[in-house]
Amino acid sequence: MFWKKKTYLLSIISILLLVLTACAKGGGSGKQGAGTPQEKVEITFVNWATAEEATKKQMLAVIEEFEKQNPNIKVKNVPIPVGEQLNQLTIMTTGGNAPDIAQVHFDVGISLAAMGALEPTENLLSKEFLEDVNKKLYDFGIWEGKHYLIPWVGHPLGFWYNKKILKEAGLDPNNPPQTMDELTKAMGIIKEKFPEVIPLQIDTTIRTLGLSHEWSFMAAFGAVPIEGDKVQANKMGPFAEWLRMLVKKGYTLPGKKFGEFRPLAAQNRLAFGFDGPSFKGIVQSFDKTITDEKFYETWGVTTLPVGVDKKPYSAPDDHNLAIFKASKHKEAAAKFAEFLARSDFSIKTYVIPLGFLPTVQSAIQRFPKEFSDPARKAYVEKVVPAEVRLPYGPNYSKIATVVMAGMQEVITTDKPIPEILNNIQMKLEGIVHGR
Repeated sequence: MFWKKKTYLLSIISILLLVLTACAKGGGSGKQGAGTPQEKVEITFVNWATAEEATKKQMLAVIEEFEKQNPNIKVKNVPIPVGEQLNQLTIMTTGGNAPDIAQVHFDVGISLAAMGALEPTENLLSKEFLEDVNKKLYDFGIWEGKHYLIPWVGHPLGFWYNKKILKEAGLDPNNPPQTMDELTKAMGIIKEKFPEVIPLQIDTTIRTLGLSHEWSFMAAFGAVPIEGDKVQANKMGPFAEWLRMLVKKGYTLPGKKFGEFRPLAAQNRLAFGFDGPSFKGIVQSFDKTITDEKFYETWGVTTLPVGVDKKPYSAPDDHNLAIFKASKHKEAAAKFAEFLARSDFSIKTYVIPLGFLPTVQSAIQRFPKEFSDPARKAYVEKVVPAEVRLPYGPNYSKIATVVMAGMQEVITTDKPIPEILNNIQMKLEGIVHGR
């Protein structure tokens, strides 16, 4: 009898050990693809942050910390220049080699969503994150009723003004131009006083970022190329005339990306800029002697001067994250996305030092001192509310190419502007309405 009881007890113990072993091996109901300490997964991250020297070091540090905190997830870093994102991600997706997650601007992200390459985010992100994220930016990433983009860092375009140049030109350094007419007048005064100074930073390149940069100016002059389904390029005469004037009078440098004006700002040779909050950190990176105190003695930032409707505009240049439909580790990718956008480490290491804005509301509460500097305060209170959604969709790249090619014609030829705009109108109608 004793031996029977002993055998029975040993059997029970053996069964319990087997159950415990099975649980330890991750046989529970964890999210698919997130991995366990025993089952390591690898996610591929395509981004331009590590392709640029200004952000590479900080981004790699954030990736390393994420892997340290999540030893079951390995991040394979794939740097691709920002201008090649749409082309390379499209090739990777159609070739069956899509990444798990990628850094994208709104236009690229929505284009990828429209081609069916991305996974909707509603069921991937945690309740805590969805309650914390900036709803306006999150909704910018909607395509056909579903969210496809995860806001990572805020980078709306604001109007920077050089207080020293304004003062030396006899203008009020604490009262930058409030209207487009005032801006034009101020540029004339500055150019006459300081021929070596470039009055205005404006992107005239034939690329989607070129259109994003000019969009707010177009809106200020009363007409953007497309509004909803309505094509109205032929109404953009006032803007096109103004753009031609800028180049003819030397108020800007034609054919330049807006990033190419930043070294001039560091040399005190730019009067007015239209750039994101990282403008400060980038200018300081060109000249290490520019302390925060010196920077704010020179530069102020507010919203773009208003035009005919008296409203300020800002085009989103914010950085988002997109998770791909083909990913086998979507939950791990979502965990990484939330870490990039919301973790203390990422905010302290990447967002704050590089001058970005947070995309989660709790960040400002967690880091009140760091997000209370004059520039960020102006962006949060004035510029972010002025952000507008552009006509993102599968045809946005084509639209941008047509419009910006037309603007190149405006600044490089003497062809009548109505003729140029009517040509843009016809091509855009063909794209939008299929005719």
